[in-house]
Amino acid sequence: MGGYRGLTRLRLRVGGKFFLVLAVLVASLLATAAIGAVAQARMKTEAEHLYTGSILGMERLAVLNTSVIDASWAALEMIPTTDPARLAKLNAQLNDELVPRIDQQLATLLQGAGTPEERAGGHQIGVGWQAFKAVIASAAFAATTRGGTDEEFNDRLADQVITALGGMRSSVRHLRATMAEQASTAYAHVNGQYRESLWQVALIIAGALVLGVGSVLLLIRNMVPRIRNYSGFATDVAAGQLSIRLDPAGADELSDLGRALNRMVDRRAAEHHYDSTQAEFSAALQGTETEDEAHQLLKRHLERSIPGATAIVLNRNNSANRLQPTTALPEDGSLTDRLSGVAPRACLAVRFARPHDEDGDCERLLPCPVCSGASSRCQPLLVGGEVIGAVLVRHPQLTEGDQRRIGESVIHAAPVLANLRNLAIAEHRALTDALTGLPNQRASHDIVLRMVAQAGRSLNPLAAVLLDLDHFKQVNDVYGHDKGDEVLASVGAALTAGLRASDFAGRYGGEEFLLLLPETDAEEARLVVERLRLAIAAITIKAADLRVTASFGIAILPDHAVDASSLLRQADRALYAAKAGGRNRVEVVGDTPGGPLPAESGDVAGNAVAQIESGVSR
Repeated sequence: MGGYRGLTRLRLRVGGKFFLVLAVLVASLLATAAIGAVAQARMKTEAEHLYTGSILGMERLAVLNTSVIDASWAALEMIPTTDPARLAKLNAQLNDELVPRIDQQLATLLQGAGTPEERAGGHQIGVGWQAFKAVIASAAFAATTRGGTDEEFNDRLADQVITALGGMRSSVRHLRATMAEQASTAYAHVNGQYRESLWQVALIIAGALVLGVGSVLLLIRNMVPRIRNYSGFATDVAAGQLSIRLDPAGADELSDLGRALNRMVDRRAAEHHYDSTQAEFSAALQGTETEDEAHQLLKRHLERSIPGATAIVLNRNNSANRLQPTTALPEDGSLTDRLSGVAPRACLAVRFARPHDEDGDCERLLPCPVCSGASSRCQPLLVGGEVIGAVLVRHPQLTEGDQRRIGESVIHAAPVLANLRNLAIAEHRALTDALTGLPNQRASHDIVLRMVAQAGRSLNPLAAVLLDLDHFKQVNDVYGHDKGDEVLASVGAALTAGLRASDFAGRYGGEEFLLLLPETDAEEARLVVERLRLAIAAITIKAADLRVTASFGIAILPDHAVDASSLLRQADRALYAAKAGGRNRVEVVGDTPGGPLPAESGDVAGNAVAQIESGVSR
């Protein structure tokens, strides 16, 4: 855009620039019209002056000349005439008609003379006229009219008349020539003015064309490159190039448009960045496998998208009585004490199921006991009308865009977190016996394989114990299944209480349980199992006079077996020996000679071993 920056020195709006060009053209047209009107007025004035000064004067001179000729002929005719009637008529014509007329015409001629030459010529004609009048007023002329003069005298008098009129007529011809010359000069002057006005009009029209064309070219040069740049910019932006910007200069509408386009592209780039990061977050969120992984992803996403922010994910536990942080808390420890055992409804965002904002510099009417004291926004994790937690974002100053990002990110994450939680609960329930709270047979299979593998790598012994409740079918038949379930739950509680944290206890099916004791040899296993046998024998069931006992079979890896299937098979063999030996006792593989595995004792264990062998083969 730097190519046209210098063309905007004239800081006018686009409309002003077009108006300027129009003003130049209109001014040129008005000047042309004015010069034409002035020239026309001047030519009209000159023409009127020519008419009144020269043509009218020549007309008057011609009339005067005719009258003078008439007067000369009347005077010459009177000289030789002796007829009284004729003389009286000629005298009346000359003195009563022609002389007053010529006097009047000569006075008018002198009065209308506009130049010194015309006045001098008029005076000269007047001198000749006075000489003529002197001749016709002389005694000699009067004598001739009485017929008393001879021919010679008449001839001399006629010569005087002719001489006087000849000078007058010579003055008339000279004045006529002078007037003709003046008329020619005036005509030439009028033609000169006409040509001058034509040149002026032509110059003004040429200047107007030059100015108009120059102004239009300058306007085109000023605007077309900018419009072309704007068009290319719009094309590039439409193609997805959001890193380019215009460099508008000036103060017209195109410059305003350029700045507006830059702002629009800034917003579009921000929206594109926002959408791409949100899409990346959504895609990554779909790939999370656990709640903890999703919580960490949500925290990283918000802290990366809002520089300087600290995000804490708060999770409502399954019992809905505590709000627990699932991500790292700030190092300043400001939230550690507040979140210690805090109830979910203590958080206002959770209580009202809507975002809650806190301003560290403004005291709120209802402050949040969890996030007050610092500028922050707490967004509830809302799924199906139920709040499963909240996300607290602390930042000195959150913009409207930051708040929008927090809200949309939490909205996207909430159903995923709920699904992961439900999936974890479902998996836990699928692997847990609902009655005893111990892992079920499916979970036991996986744990046996894993603990056998660990024992093989560490070369430490692993004790496998199978126990079976004695005469449990009679408990169900005599006391009912409810009491039977109570017995099973009590046995599960006794096993959990009597084992180490590293030990495993699971319900293996029916009234049979599996125990795994890592790093435990045969003697240590016997001691542990004896304590468990006594604990089971001490179980009392209210409102029922029944005695609960169990038989135990112990096998040791690697002493009695080398893999999971053989380990369980040997433990089941020892269990059968305990039952055959009178029940309510503990047997270790090798204490009694082994025989074939009976069908009645191997129903459950045999099926389990078959499943484990099938799993290993798979």
